[in-house]
Amino acid sequence: MYTQPMATIQKRVSRGRTYWSIVESRRVNGKPRPVILEYLGTAEALLKRLQQDGVSRKVRSYSHGSVSLVLRIAEELHIVQAINRQIKGKQIRDGFTVGGSLLLAAMGRICQPTSKRGWYEGWARHTSLSYLIGMSLKKLDSQHFWNQMDTLDQEAIPSIEEEVIKMLIEKQNITLDTLLCDTSNFFTYLDSANEQCRVAQRGYNKQKRMDLKQFGLFLVVSRQDQIPLLHKVYQGNLSDKTIFQEQFKDVVKRLKALCGSVEDMTVVFDQGNNSKKIVQEVNNTVSFIGSVSPYQQRPLLEEANRSMSTITLKGRRVDCYRVRTLLWQMDLTLIVYISEKLRQGQSRGLEQSIKKLFGKLSKLQENIRVPTQRGKKRTPEELEKKITTLIASSVPEGLIGWQIHSRGKGDAFELNYWINHQQLEFLKDQWFGRRILMTNRHQWSTEEIILAYWGQHKVEYIFKNLKNPFHLSLRPQYHWTDHKIEVHGFLCVLAFLLGMVAYKRAQEQAHFRGSVHTLLEHLSSIRLATLIENPSEKTKGTYKATYCLEHMDEDLQALADALGISHKRDKITIPFSVYT
Repeated sequence: MYTQPMATIQKRVSRGRTYWSIVESRRVNGKPRPVILEYLGTAEALLKRLQQDGVSRKVRSYSHGSVSLVLRIAEELHIVQAINRQIKGKQIRDGFTVGGSLLLAAMGRICQPTSKRGWYEGWARHTSLSYLIGMSLKKLDSQHFWNQMDTLDQEAIPSIEEEVIKMLIEKQNITLDTLLCDTSNFFTYLDSANEQCRVAQRGYNKQKRMDLKQFGLFLVVSRQDQIPLLHKVYQGNLSDKTIFQEQFKDVVKRLKALCGSVEDMTVVFDQGNNSKKIVQEVNNTVSFIGSVSPYQQRPLLEEANRSMSTITLKGRRVDCYRVRTLLWQMDLTLIVYISEKLRQGQSRGLEQSIKKLFGKLSKLQENIRVPTQRGKKRTPEELEKKITTLIASSVPEGLIGWQIHSRGKGDAFELNYWINHQQLEFLKDQWFGRRILMTNRHQWSTEEIILAYWGQHKVEYIFKNLKNPFHLSLRPQYHWTDHKIEVHGFLCVLAFLLGMVAYKRAQEQAHFRGSVHTLLEHLSSIRLATLIENPSEKTKGTYKATYCLEHMDEDLQALADALGISHKRDKITIPFSVYT
């Protein structure tokens, strides 16, 4: 451990006058430099304060818990060393190694996502980070981070990620029996005329921002702890199935590198990644659980509706049907089950669609009752085509009945429409809420297969977290080149990995039961106070900077104790600088 840091009094001369300050030695640009803790003023002012009641106690408080825990985890995983080994260009800028700078950027994404420009003023200066690493952070502006990001070759990112994951598996008890794959997209505010960035493209956006350019993120995470094992930033106009097919070989390669074999692993993915070709490739390589659209398996649904049985999953009764059969020339087990939540959502969605459709039909009904005064006359054929297209684009086939007939006044028509309630009840009872799972894990029970597939919501929760503006967020993202967007994506995934490892520790060591965001809020509430102590009568003029944790409530104190968060500054072995 470091010895307790001692503050000293130093003088400086400005415009012919001598001023005194309390300073502490820290590294600036890798070299020891005095960092001012408190200005004392002139000797006359200092003497006057000493002759009164002594020097007033000064207290400064910094957010401490989150940066302290994350630093310890990053140190154990040798993250900075893994990055620095891949750097071929200039290693040091402003006294920091490339890996050190990128780790600090990732830490900012965990605690308080900001732009690179606002990293220091908006977050770092309010934390104990400078104290913990013993280095000044004032020069770490946006240009510093951009330069360091440019030094990292994007081709080296997979190697860094693999090395960090291997170290994590070695240090932690990470279960890799079931892995979850999924994709999502993130909109940007890049200029549409920007031709220097090929990654950001317009495409279908899950947040309904089709007017903006976006990039995609493919993730493979562990089911139990949601630890990201592989990621890929890809073009925003590619479909899910396209990127899954492109990345599947890399997924298998990564899993073999981590565990040596994929025999005991099961990959879970949803129907958005499906195509006959890729499912056949997956089936020939690894055990998997996927899903298939009910619209492609109507005979199976009819059979399942006649032969449902009931099982209990997590206290819920679920109707399901299981069969082993050939699908796309593959021997697979298929399970049809009813999701009540999905059924209710589909019913509400259909009701909203019918309401919107009837609004459009009502407006059309009003318009066509009056003969056209100018322009082209209406024809029954054109109206029938328009109505058919409108209904087909809004609701399932056969649900809405309609008819038109002439009113006998020029090209005026009467439109009548209604709901086919028999078809509506059929959809609700025999169609809605059905999910079809497929797997080559024939020996697994129905309960195991469904529960493994339900784990898919965890990777969806990760994407939700990456879009959360307060912690672990991928936004704000102001980069506009392919290289920087890919490095930025890597830093955000690295930040999420560190956050989930911290969350795992809190669950195991402190029995924490809240969300990862609640944990980060609690950790940020653990604050470190810097006190400049009053000099005693015997040592007038001798000052000492004392560090201690602020008083906490019992639950916060228990969390700090369980995670080993203290006010003592342990020796940091992370190579932030060549002098570390």
